[in-house]
Amino acid sequence: MFFQTNQILDVLADIIGAIVLFLKPIVVPIGQWMVSWINGANQFLKDNYGNNLTIYIIISAILVISGILVNIIWPGDKPSSTFQKDIEKTEELDDKGNKDREKNIIDEIKRCKDCGNPVGDSEICPLCGARQL
Repeated sequence: MFFQTNQILDVLADIIGAIVLFLKPIVVPIGQWMVSWINGANQFLKDNYGNNLTIYIIISAILVISGILVNIIWPGDKPSSTFQKDIEKTEELDDKGNKDREKNIIDEIKRCKDCGNPVGDSEICPLCGARQL
């Protein structure tokens, strides 16, 4: 009901609904396949391991250890020590390229002949009023 009171939210809800309906033939089979293989895996574990929690503890430990290793290698915003040298080399190359571009842009700026103020495409300097012929 809340979405119908505000027209923008109503339109947004209609758009999201259309996208979901459009993707339904793709998403539903994927979801059914995932449900079936997870149910199969759970049934296999129940049949073969029953009340023994050892396999569940081993799976949990593998997931936790792999998560820790991934976060050590790729810690997010901080560069990792493994790739630090490559990142520094890339940053040095980027800095050199940016300096060259800045020099080229600064050299190409059209300046006033009297005061040196950048005038762009204007025929009259906005600072001193001199004509640029």
